[in-house]
Amino acid sequence: MRLFRIAGAFVVWLGVISNAAAQDCPPLTPYARAVLTAEHLFGGPPSNSEVLVRRSYVIEYDAARRVPRWAAWHAAPDYLNTPKRESRWSSFRPDPDITAPVRQADYNGLFAAFDLARGHIVPYFISGGDRDGDGTFAAVNSPTDLAIGDIDDACTVFEVNYMSNIAPQFHGNFNGAGGLWFALETKVRTDIVGKGKTIHIIAGTVFGDGATQTVGPNADIHVPHMFYKILIGEPGVAAFLFVHTERIGAAGCALDAALESCIVAVADIEAVTGLDFFAGLGDATEALLEGTDGRAVWRTLLSQ
Repeated sequence: MRLFRIAGAFVVWLGVISNAAAQDCPPLTPYARAVLTAEHLFGGPPSNSEVLVRRSYVIEYDAARRVPRWAAWHAAPDYLNTPKRESRWSSFRPDPDITAPVRQADYNGLFAAFDLARGHIVPYFISGGDRDGDGTFAAVNSPTDLAIGDIDDACTVFEVNYMSNIAPQFHGNFNGAGGLWFALETKVRTDIVGKGKTIHIIAGTVFGDGATQTVGPNADIHVPHMFYKILIGEPGVAAFLFVHTERIGAAGCALDAALESCIVAVADIEAVTGLDFFAGLGDATEALLEGTDGRAVWRTLLSQ
Protein backbone atom coordinates (compact mmCIF):
# COMPACT_ATOMS: atom_id res chain seq x y z
CA MET A 1 0.00 0.00 0.00
CA ARG A 2 1.12 3.56 -0.63
CA LEU A 3 1.64 6.25 1.95
CA PHE A 4 -1.04 8.90 1.47
CA ARG A 5 0.29 12.11 2.98
CA ILE A 6 0.61 15.54 1.45
CA ALA A 7 1.01 18.24 4.09
CA GLY A 8 -0.99 21.38 3.44
CA ALA A 9 -2.65 20.03 0.32
CA PHE A 10 -5.58 21.99 -1.05
CA VAL A 11 -8.13 20.93 -3.60
CA VAL A 12 -9.29 23.05 -6.50
CA TRP A 13 -12.69 22.44 -7.97
CA LEU A 14 -12.51 23.25 -11.65
CA GLY A 15 -16.13 24.08 -12.14
CA VAL A 16 -18.57 26.94 -12.34
CA ILE A 17 -19.67 28.74 -9.20
CA SER A 18 -23.45 28.95 -9.31
CA ASN A 19 -26.49 29.23 -7.10
CA ALA A 20 -26.92 25.70 -5.78
CA ALA A 21 -28.69 23.91 -3.02
CA ALA A 22 -26.59 21.85 -0.63
CA GLN A 23 -27.66 18.61 -2.29
CA ASP A 24 -26.34 19.99 -5.58
CA CYS A 25 -22.74 20.37 -4.46
CA PRO A 26 -20.47 19.94 -7.46
CA PRO A 27 -18.94 16.47 -7.70
CA LEU A 28 -15.24 16.09 -7.06
CA THR A 29 -13.02 15.40 -10.04
CA PRO A 30 -10.80 12.29 -9.95
CA TYR A 31 -7.81 14.59 -9.38
CA ALA A 32 -9.56 16.32 -6.48
CA ARG A 33 -10.44 12.97 -4.93
CA ALA A 34 -6.82 11.86 -5.12
CA VAL A 35 -5.55 15.07 -3.55
CA LEU A 36 -8.12 14.93 -0.75
CA THR A 37 -7.36 11.28 -0.04
CA ALA A 38 -3.69 12.17 0.20
CA GLU A 39 -4.39 15.03 2.57
CA HIS A 40 -6.75 13.27 4.95
CA LEU A 41 -5.80 9.60 4.99
CA PHE A 42 -2.53 9.25 6.89
CA GLY A 43 -0.78 5.94 6.36
CA GLY A 44 -3.22 4.42 3.90
CA PRO A 45 -6.75 3.05 4.39
CA PRO A 46 -7.19 0.78 7.43
CA SER A 47 -9.62 -1.47 5.51
CA ASN A 48 -10.28 -2.65 1.99
CA SER A 49 -13.87 -1.42 1.71
CA GLU A 50 -15.18 1.52 -0.31
CA VAL A 51 -14.02 4.91 0.89
CA LEU A 52 -16.20 7.99 0.41
CA VAL A 53 -14.11 11.09 -0.26
CA ARG A 54 -15.32 14.42 1.11
CA ARG A 55 -13.71 17.83 1.06
CA SER A 56 -12.78 17.78 4.75
CA TYR A 57 -12.49 14.04 5.40
CA VAL A 58 -12.67 10.51 4.01
CA ILE A 59 -14.95 7.88 5.47
CA GLU A 60 -16.02 4.26 5.33
CA TYR A 61 -19.75 3.92 5.92
CA ASP A 62 -21.20 0.80 7.56
CA ALA A 63 -24.41 0.38 5.55
CA ALA A 64 -25.55 -2.62 7.61
CA ARG A 65 -25.46 -0.64 10.87
CA ARG A 66 -26.13 2.75 9.22
CA VAL A 67 -23.28 4.53 10.98
CA PRO A 68 -19.67 5.33 10.03
CA ARG A 69 -17.13 2.56 10.48
CA TRP A 70 -14.20 4.99 10.43
CA ALA A 71 -13.31 8.46 9.23
CA ALA A 72 -9.96 10.18 8.72
CA TRP A 73 -9.18 13.86 8.45
CA HIS A 74 -6.45 16.48 8.47
CA ALA A 75 -6.94 19.12 11.17
CA ALA A 76 -5.21 22.47 10.50
CA PRO A 77 -5.64 25.85 12.22
CA ASP A 78 -7.28 27.50 9.18
CA TYR A 79 -9.96 24.82 9.19
CA LEU A 80 -11.30 26.19 12.49
CA ASN A 81 -12.72 29.17 10.56
CA THR A 82 -16.22 27.73 10.27
CA PRO A 83 -19.42 29.69 9.72
CA LYS A 84 -21.55 30.40 12.77
CA ARG A 85 -23.84 27.47 13.47
CA GLU A 86 -27.05 29.03 12.18
CA SER A 87 -29.59 26.66 10.70
CA ARG A 88 -28.26 26.91 7.17
CA TRP A 89 -24.88 25.51 8.18
CA SER A 90 -25.74 23.28 11.12
CA SER A 91 -28.64 21.37 9.55
CA PHE A 92 -28.02 17.65 9.15
CA ARG A 93 -28.34 16.33 5.59
CA PRO A 94 -28.88 12.92 3.98
CA ASP A 95 -25.82 11.68 2.13
CA PRO A 96 -26.57 11.81 -1.62
CA ASP A 97 -24.04 9.04 -2.31
CA ILE A 98 -25.78 6.45 -0.13
CA THR A 99 -28.83 4.42 -1.07
CA ALA A 100 -31.70 4.93 1.41
CA PRO A 101 -29.61 7.29 3.55
CA VAL A 102 -30.26 8.09 7.20
CA ARG A 103 -32.18 11.34 7.62
CA GLN A 104 -32.21 13.81 10.46
CA ALA A 105 -35.78 12.86 11.37
CA ASP A 106 -34.66 9.25 11.98
CA TYR A 107 -33.14 10.50 15.25
CA ASN A 108 -36.26 12.36 16.40
CA GLY A 109 -37.28 11.37 19.91
CA LEU A 110 -34.04 9.56 20.73
CA PHE A 111 -32.76 12.31 23.01
CA ALA A 112 -35.86 12.28 25.20
CA ALA A 113 -36.18 8.49 25.21
CA PHE A 114 -32.56 7.35 25.46
CA ASP A 115 -30.37 10.47 25.90
CA LEU A 116 -28.93 9.72 22.45
CA ALA A 117 -27.69 12.59 20.28
CA ARG A 118 -26.67 12.86 16.64
CA GLY A 119 -22.94 12.49 17.24
CA HIS A 120 -20.44 13.66 14.63
CA ILE A 121 -17.41 11.47 13.99
CA VAL A 122 -15.69 14.26 12.04
CA PRO A 123 -16.58 17.39 14.05
CA TYR A 124 -18.25 20.47 12.64
CA PHE A 125 -15.54 22.78 13.98
CA ILE A 126 -12.93 21.41 11.56
CA SER A 127 -14.96 22.02 8.37
CA GLY A 128 -14.06 25.66 7.74
CA GLY A 129 -11.25 27.58 6.07
CA ASP A 130 -10.29 28.53 2.54
CA ARG A 131 -9.83 24.95 1.35
CA ASP A 132 -9.27 25.76 -2.31
CA GLY A 133 -6.91 28.67 -1.65
CA ASP A 134 -8.85 31.16 -3.77
CA GLY A 135 -9.12 33.87 -1.12
CA THR A 136 -12.86 33.44 -0.50
CA PHE A 137 -14.75 31.41 2.05
CA ALA A 138 -18.16 29.81 2.43
CA ALA A 139 -21.00 32.23 1.82
CA VAL A 140 -21.61 33.70 5.27
CA ASN A 141 -23.26 36.99 4.30
CA SER A 142 -26.36 35.68 2.56
CA PRO A 143 -28.84 33.02 3.69
CA THR A 144 -29.61 31.87 0.15
CA ASP A 145 -26.99 32.77 -2.43
CA LEU A 146 -23.94 30.50 -2.49
CA ALA A 147 -22.41 32.52 -5.32
CA ILE A 148 -21.69 35.37 -2.91
CA GLY A 149 -19.13 33.15 -1.26
CA ASP A 150 -17.26 30.03 -2.25
CA ILE A 151 -19.36 27.05 -3.35
CA ASP A 152 -16.54 24.59 -2.70
CA ASP A 153 -15.94 25.82 0.85
CA ALA A 154 -19.69 25.94 1.47
CA CYS A 155 -19.98 22.33 0.42
CA THR A 156 -17.11 21.45 2.75
CA VAL A 157 -19.33 22.59 5.62
CA PHE A 158 -22.44 20.89 4.26
CA GLU A 159 -20.65 17.56 3.88
CA VAL A 160 -19.52 17.38 7.50
CA ASN A 161 -23.22 17.37 8.42
CA TYR A 162 -24.06 14.42 6.19
CA MET A 163 -25.86 11.82 8.28
CA SER A 164 -23.31 9.26 7.09
CA ASN A 165 -20.89 11.06 9.44
CA ILE A 166 -23.24 10.60 12.39
CA ALA A 167 -23.62 7.86 15.00
CA PRO A 168 -25.91 7.78 18.04
CA GLN A 169 -23.96 8.90 21.11
CA PHE A 170 -25.07 9.39 24.69
CA HIS A 171 -25.33 13.10 25.24
CA GLY A 172 -25.23 13.59 28.99
CA ASN A 173 -22.01 11.75 29.73
CA PHE A 174 -20.28 11.39 26.37
CA ASN A 175 -21.23 13.73 23.52
CA GLY A 176 -22.36 16.71 25.64
CA ALA A 177 -20.51 19.12 27.90
CA GLY A 178 -18.63 17.16 30.55
CA GLY A 179 -18.57 13.97 28.47
CA LEU A 180 -15.37 12.30 27.30
CA TRP A 181 -15.99 12.68 23.53
CA PHE A 182 -16.85 16.35 24.06
CA ALA A 183 -13.77 16.82 26.24
CA LEU A 184 -11.42 15.28 23.67
CA GLU A 185 -12.91 17.31 20.80
CA THR A 186 -12.57 20.47 22.89
CA LYS A 187 -8.93 19.77 23.79
CA VAL A 188 -8.08 19.14 20.14
CA ARG A 189 -9.84 22.33 19.06
CA THR A 190 -8.54 24.70 21.73
CA ASP A 191 -5.24 23.28 22.97
CA ILE A 192 -3.81 21.60 19.87
CA VAL A 193 -5.17 22.89 16.54
CA GLY A 194 -6.24 26.17 18.12
CA LYS A 195 -2.64 26.81 19.17
CA GLY A 196 -1.29 26.42 15.65
CA LYS A 197 -0.54 22.70 15.44
CA THR A 198 -1.56 20.49 12.55
CA ILE A 199 -2.50 16.85 13.16
CA HIS A 200 -4.21 13.91 11.49
CA ILE A 201 -7.09 12.10 13.16
CA ILE A 202 -8.77 8.74 12.61
CA ALA A 203 -11.95 7.95 14.55
CA GLY A 204 -14.81 5.53 14.42
CA THR A 205 -17.17 3.02 15.96
CA VAL A 206 -16.68 -0.38 17.59
CA PHE A 207 -19.15 -3.25 17.55
CA GLY A 208 -18.73 -6.63 19.16
CA ASP A 209 -20.33 -9.92 18.18
CA GLY A 210 -23.25 -9.57 20.58
CA ALA A 211 -26.53 -7.77 20.23
CA THR A 212 -26.63 -4.01 19.89
CA GLN A 213 -29.24 -1.47 20.79
CA THR A 214 -31.04 -0.34 17.64
CA VAL A 215 -32.98 2.87 17.22
CA GLY A 216 -34.82 4.89 14.61
CA PRO A 217 -38.19 4.46 12.88
CA ASN A 218 -37.19 1.04 11.53
CA ALA A 219 -34.94 0.11 14.48
CA ASP A 220 -32.01 -0.30 12.10
CA ILE A 221 -29.56 2.37 13.33
CA HIS A 222 -27.12 0.61 15.65
CA VAL A 223 -25.77 2.23 18.79
CA PRO A 224 -22.01 1.53 18.96
CA HIS A 225 -20.60 -0.50 21.83
CA MET A 226 -17.46 1.67 21.87
CA PHE A 227 -15.85 4.62 20.09
CA TYR A 228 -12.20 5.41 19.38
CA LYS A 229 -10.10 8.34 18.20
CA ILE A 230 -6.44 8.30 17.12
CA LEU A 231 -4.39 11.50 16.99
CA ILE A 232 -1.25 11.56 14.82
CA GLY A 233 1.07 14.51 15.40
CA GLU A 234 4.72 15.43 15.27
CA PRO A 235 5.49 13.64 18.59
CA GLY A 236 3.79 10.40 17.54
CA VAL A 237 0.40 8.77 18.16
CA ALA A 238 -2.12 9.09 21.00
CA ALA A 239 -5.04 6.66 20.72
CA PHE A 240 -8.23 6.82 22.82
CA LEU A 241 -10.80 4.05 23.31
CA PHE A 242 -14.14 4.67 25.06
CA VAL A 243 -16.70 2.19 26.34
CA HIS A 244 -20.12 3.48 25.24
CA THR A 245 -22.73 0.77 25.88
CA GLU A 246 -20.58 -2.33 26.39
CA ARG A 247 -16.91 -3.20 26.78
CA ILE A 248 -15.47 -5.16 23.86
CA GLY A 249 -12.05 -6.61 24.70
CA ALA A 250 -9.92 -5.69 27.68
CA ALA A 251 -8.97 -2.08 26.92
CA GLY A 252 -10.93 1.15 26.98
CA CYS A 253 -12.24 3.49 29.65
CA ALA A 254 -15.65 3.86 31.23
CA LEU A 255 -17.71 6.99 30.65
CA ASP A 256 -16.84 8.39 34.09
CA ALA A 257 -13.06 8.01 33.65
CA ALA A 258 -10.46 10.74 33.42
CA LEU A 259 -9.65 11.50 29.78
CA GLU A 260 -5.96 10.53 29.93
CA SER A 261 -6.87 7.11 31.33
CA CYS A 262 -8.66 6.41 28.02
CA ILE A 263 -5.35 6.33 26.12
CA VAL A 264 -4.56 2.84 24.81
CA ALA A 265 -2.22 1.20 22.33
CA VAL A 266 -3.22 1.34 18.67
CA ALA A 267 -3.10 -2.47 18.75
CA ASP A 268 -5.95 -2.43 21.28
CA ILE A 269 -8.16 -0.57 18.80
CA GLU A 270 -7.11 -2.84 15.95
CA ALA A 271 -8.04 -5.87 18.07
CA VAL A 272 -11.66 -4.76 18.56
CA THR A 273 -12.24 -3.23 15.11
CA GLY A 274 -10.38 -5.58 12.77
CA LEU A 275 -8.75 -2.54 11.14
CA ASP A 276 -5.06 -2.18 10.30
CA PHE A 277 -3.92 1.40 10.77
CA PHE A 278 -0.83 2.84 9.04
CA ALA A 279 -0.30 -0.28 6.93
CA GLY A 280 0.75 1.91 4.02
CA LEU A 281 3.87 3.00 5.88
CA GLY A 282 5.56 -0.39 5.79
CA ASP A 283 5.96 -2.77 8.71
CA ALA A 284 8.96 -1.09 10.35
CA THR A 285 7.53 2.44 10.27
CA GLU A 286 4.10 1.21 11.29
CA ALA A 287 5.57 -0.58 14.31
CA LEU A 288 7.65 2.44 15.27
CA LEU A 289 4.68 4.79 15.05
CA GLU A 290 2.31 2.50 16.92
CA GLY A 291 4.93 1.88 19.59
CA THR A 292 5.10 5.48 20.79
CA ASP A 293 4.05 6.28 24.36
CA GLY A 294 0.53 7.63 23.88
CA ARG A 295 0.39 9.45 27.19
CA ALA A 296 3.69 11.17 26.53
CA VAL A 297 2.53 12.15 23.04
CA TRP A 298 -0.75 13.52 24.43
CA ARG A 299 1.02 15.63 27.02
CA THR A 300 3.46 16.93 24.44
CA LEU A 301 0.64 17.89 22.07
CA LEU A 302 -1.04 19.83 24.84
CA SER A 303 2.09 21.56 26.06
CA GLN A 304 3.83 22.65 22.88
